[in-house]
Amino acid sequence: MTKEKGLGGEKLNKNNKGFTLIELIVVIAIIGILGAIAVPTYSSLVGNAKTSADEATIGYLNRSTQLYYAGETSTNPFEIIDTPNDALIQVLVDEGFFYEKPIPKQKDVSFIWDYSKKIWLLSNDASEVYSILSSDVVLGTGGHTGYIKGSYSGTEKDIIITKTLDGTTLTNIWQDTFANKGITSLNFSADSEITRIHARAFNENKLTEVVLNNSLKQLDFGAFWNNDITKVTIGSDVILADQVFRNDNSFRDAYYENGAGTYIYKDDVWVKE
Repeated sequence: MTKEKGLGGEKLNKNNKGFTLIELIVVIAIIGILGAIAVPTYSSLVGNAKTSADEATIGYLNRSTQLYYAGETSTNPFEIIDTPNDALIQVLVDEGFFYEKPIPKQKDVSFIWDYSKKIWLLSNDASEVYSILSSDVVLGTGGHTGYIKGSYSGTEKDIIITKTLDGTTLTNIWQDTFANKGITSLNFSADSEITRIHARAFNENKLTEVVLNNSLKQLDFGAFWNNDITKVTIGSDVILADQVFRNDNSFRDAYYENGAGTYIYKDDVWVKE
């Protein structure tokens, strides 16, 4: 084996080789493949995080507006059809519900107030939330006037319960009415006057979050049985029967101890935010 001195006097081994051109091409190709996989994955994670953040803000907007309705005594800007969305959000900021105006994280998305449904929506979801119709349910009569009864026959899974239906103010959701219908999202208009949700009313659905209306005063046995609900926003002084959420009484215990607010289910425990 022959060795020669390099420029600095060190001995060089002629059998020591660097990367060949083919090896470099292979390495570059592998890096390119890994980059092609990693970048979309990262972008997807960021996009999902922004979507979740905006959905959380919508929940806070709706809850704050419900509270505003409950305490409002003068002219209500949310009832004036031409009030700009920014002005309505500023009302909530001025009332102390937010420290500053919330800004959507997603590109080309805005928070909009649906005047007819009395609910905040993301602009890209505005056409997707369905207000139930009288043809979808049975309206109670006599002593059950104001009750939503029967078995929901609508095909929409992202629904909103508005204040009135065919001119009747809605106050109760009867037992089993929306049970096993594949409901994925449940909303209440800010001016909702629902006071009681009866036994198993939303049993066996696909709900993961519920923002309950501020007028609600009672949840009966198993009202939200068999839903994988991990987030609940609830007002004050609500009477909870057995096994309302997640088929046990852990939510009721946490609520009776900590009161109104938003609760997150994590590590088998309900924690108030």
